[in-house]
Amino acid sequence: MFILQAEQVDFCTLNSRIGNQIVQIPGLEYQRKLYIKGETYEQQDRSTAIQKARQKVLELKGQPMILVEEYDTITLWYHDKTVEKVSPLLTLDLQELVAAMRNVGGIHIKERQFHLKSYPQCFVGSEAVDWLVAHLKISRPDAVTVGQRLINENWIHHVLDEQAFQDGYFFYRFRWDER
Repeated sequence: MFILQAEQVDFCTLNSRIGNQIVQIPGLEYQRKLYIKGETYEQQDRSTAIQKARQKVLELKGQPMILVEEYDTITLWYHDKTVEKVSPLLTLDLQELVAAMRNVGGIHIKERQFHLKSYPQCFVGSEAVDWLVAHLKISRPDAVTVGQRLINENWIHHVLDEQAFQDGYFFYRFRWDER
């Protein structure tokens, strides 16, 4: 059992199977192991939390667990091999993302031309990928995944509705900018 500070762990969302359903629960990752949230104690009850954690280690025959101290609480986390980490790309708030992309400092939305044809109010896929990489601190393939999610959830579309989202010179438009 370890006692760690919140800055030493990565908080995340986990998928857990409960009966026939998969539910998302709060979790954390530490040293490539996933933990589910257990009991939380006030910081003034730290010694009680440590005592309960020791007791749980004995009851659960050495199952890995950690105590994580935050500002005013200390929480017991249990290692669980059955849960899976949810990709942060799947939990992005797309409405906030689209608002940021369309705002000052976002991607360049303007009239563009290709093969003597004009396409109003659009942006280039590779420029959107550049912006997503810079602002979300993700890889280019992950940025393409986010772009495709924006298409799948009807926030953007290819100007001719002929392309999936690509990191290239392809034009896309926000649904809000349709005329």
